[in-house]
Amino acid sequence: MTKAILTTARLGRQYGGVAAVSDVSFSVDERSITALIGPNGAGKTTTLNMISGLTPPTSGQIDIEGRQTIGLRSDQICRLGVARTFQTPQIFRSMSVLENVLVGTTRIGKVSLLATAFGSPRLREEELEFASEAEKWLDFVGLKSVSPRLISELPFGQIRLAEIARALASRPKLLLMDEPASGLSRAETQQLRELLLQIRSLAVTILLVEHNMPLVMSTADHVLVLDKGQLLASGPPATIQADPLVRRAYLGAAG
Repeated sequence: MTKAILTTARLGRQYGGVAAVSDVSFSVDERSITALIGPNGAGKTTTLNMISGLTPPTSGQIDIEGRQTIGLRSDQICRLGVARTFQTPQIFRSMSVLENVLVGTTRIGKVSLLATAFGSPRLREEELEFASEAEKWLDFVGLKSVSPRLISELPFGQIRLAEIARALASRPKLLLMDEPASGLSRAETQQLRELLLQIRSLAVTILLVEHNMPLVMSTADHVLVLDKGQLLASGPPATIQADPLVRRAYLGAAG
């Protein structure tokens, strides 16, 4: 029996008198890949921002593993096991690839501030543990060989992979991804497809916003369609592909 890791109920966000998202209810099953699609301005990124705590909803509820998260800061939501990647990768340009991924391990740190201030042996142990964790995820995405390099020296596709490695280094249960295929070549998109399936095999749930319909239809277990901030359709890829309204309004335009 499947279990939902994420549930939204009548979720909404208004900016002045304009509703970016209105009355959106859906659930995301554990260990699944769910795609959120729709045209530009449909409210997809706003929805991810509300789930991750970057944008407070003006109405509705968000439940992550039985806990209501509205009112929590983004770092508090991160500590519940939610990680996020962005359409434009958020990187520290003056830091190495490894250092960028190490940032993701801060969620799993256990050493107290007092122990940190006095440089306790446990702090050193934790630093070594985190370095090993970061290297593991760089190897997972195929970037271990470039870990010492400045991340700003990498091509865009590898920067995208490094951001995914950083998100995975926080050991998430739920990974939110905003257009991970944006800016990638066909070969890089195929590599991303394989990576998404590998991440799911690790029991990490994925909710991704994506415009690349071949990628969505070949990886997603479930597809949500937003239209003008409202949920238009929800179902497995085959059902969404067969829906005449969805095909006419979205799949044809986005493909």
